[in-house]
Amino acid sequence: MLRSFEERERAEELLFVIGEKQRFLSRRASAQALADFAVRKLGCDDQTSRAYAEVLIDAMVHGASDESLLERVQADLSANLADFSLEELRVAMLGGSDLARRSAPVGPSHSPVHSSSRL
Repeated sequence: MLRSFEERERAEELLFVIGEKQRFLSRRASAQALADFAVRKLGCDDQTSRAYAEVLIDAMVHGASDESLLERVQADLSANLADFSLEELRVAMLGGSDLARRSAPVGPSHSPVHSSSRL
């Protein structure tokens, strides 16, 4: 009987770990989608997108909420003369890639990304 209880306990722990990993990977994918959207709007290259995504993912790992990530990206875009509402960014973060594809880049393709230090 004790063995059965221990097995169930291990199974529950394993399910918890799997669930946490899935939540993390989902949030990581959302941060990547948000970075891709922002960098595409500024007309930057894939390397810049990956670097920006790493910054957002690092902030997420260190406790930044989804809302603070959205506000940071909104500030970064505004600093580069590209204004988007939090709702537009939320759609992009949730995988609204069709919105990103429909719009042309806002700035010149060589424009540097100015990152705010709000996080």
